[in-house]
Amino acid sequence: MAQRPLFRIVCAACLSTAMATAHADPQLPGRVLRVVDGDSLILDVRGSQLLVNLAGIDAPEPNQPWGTAAAQRLSAMMTGLFVVVEVEDSGRDREIHGRIVVKGRDAALDLLYDGLARSTIGLNGPQGIKHPYVQAERQARAARRGLWSDNPPVSP
Repeated sequence: MAQRPLFRIVCAACLSTAMATAHADPQLPGRVLRVVDGDSLILDVRGSQLLVNLAGIDAPEPNQPWGTAAAQRLSAMMTGLFVVVEVEDSGRDREIHGRIVVKGRDAALDLLYDGLARSTIGLNGPQGIKHPYVQAERQARAARRGLWSDNPPVSP
């Protein structure tokens, strides 16, 4: 646990050079170094390390039910791979928030479908209930997959 604050300081220091890249290009290519938890990872972008949070979802924390499973699933999907982050926000808390496509698949959508995350897409937003993330969560709930198999499910 003592390494986590140091890790955040190191990430913040590395972000200063990489943030300019994220602001300049809405698509950020890089290699996944490691998964932090079920909805965030460390991305190597031209030698700089960025903390990337998957936009549109919230996965359970490692100490919550299904948190370890979510992190393991994301790690199995992405660790070591070259991915493209479609940056949605890079100003808040000095972190990148974006959609990640790996091997032509949306990583967040896969986590939602497996019941390992909750959609943060507003039902009254531009696409509302038609958004693929909302639909994937509904399918997981109906099939009682992952965190939706618990009664009651623990909110991430």
